[in-house]
Amino acid sequence: MQYLKKELKKHFSDFQDNLKKEYVRAFADLETEELQYLESYERLSTLEAWRAYILEQAIDSNSLDFFIEAQNDALLSHAWARIGSWRPALQALRSVLENTLFCLYYKDHPVEYILWEQGQDKIATSELINYLAKHPQYQSVDDKITYVSRLKKEYSTLSKAVHGSSKGFRMTSSTRFPALMVADSIKLSQWVAREKQVILIVNQLLLTMFIEYLQGTKLRDLRKSISLVIPHKLHDEIKEKFNIHLFKA
Repeated sequence: MQYLKKELKKHFSDFQDNLKKEYVRAFADLETEELQYLESYERLSTLEAWRAYILEQAIDSNSLDFFIEAQNDALLSHAWARIGSWRPALQALRSVLENTLFCLYYKDHPVEYILWEQGQDKIATSELINYLAKHPQYQSVDDKITYVSRLKKEYSTLSKAVHGSSKGFRMTSSTRFPALMVADSIKLSQWVAREKQVILIVNQLLLTMFIEYLQGTKLRDLRKSISLVIPHKLHDEIKEKFNIHLFKA
């Protein structure tokens, strides 16, 4: 046993050294994609804007904690993607959606939050999505603005990454193990597509829930921020229906 432990200690030391080298190598190899990461960071800034301008004032601290965790998940996804750890990056994106849903649900259900805190309220993500779909704030708005249907689809897609049920989300192959960090421009493009959708969905959900906070001349800086991610083709409709003016670049 002593011999085995000695061998394992040596292998562990080698693994640690290689891990450091892989981290530096992957980070350097992906520096050519800096523009994509900058655009990701710009998208993430919308979450901070929502928190600072509306959520900190409009919802209770318990619900806000879920949104802060969603923000953290989004940053984690960016950080994982920056070193080519694609599957963890996608898993973190799914958590962005989950924590946003918990935030919106528990802001309306303080009693259920107490039960959740006590470990007695276990609600499935599908139930949270159905809750939003039936919420009067969402039922009265066209789905192409609320994005609830797109939320269902995106959550299903990201779940395949979490459960490893799709080859497209694998890090490993028959010739690559372990594959902790892979500097792959195709994988990067796939992650960017998913991140764009997640951040857009969160912005659309929040815009629909907090319409009255954004109308007219209110919160100009927040409206500027979310204009970075909400498609220009929706700007005129949002202005016409809700008196929310967004900005074109």
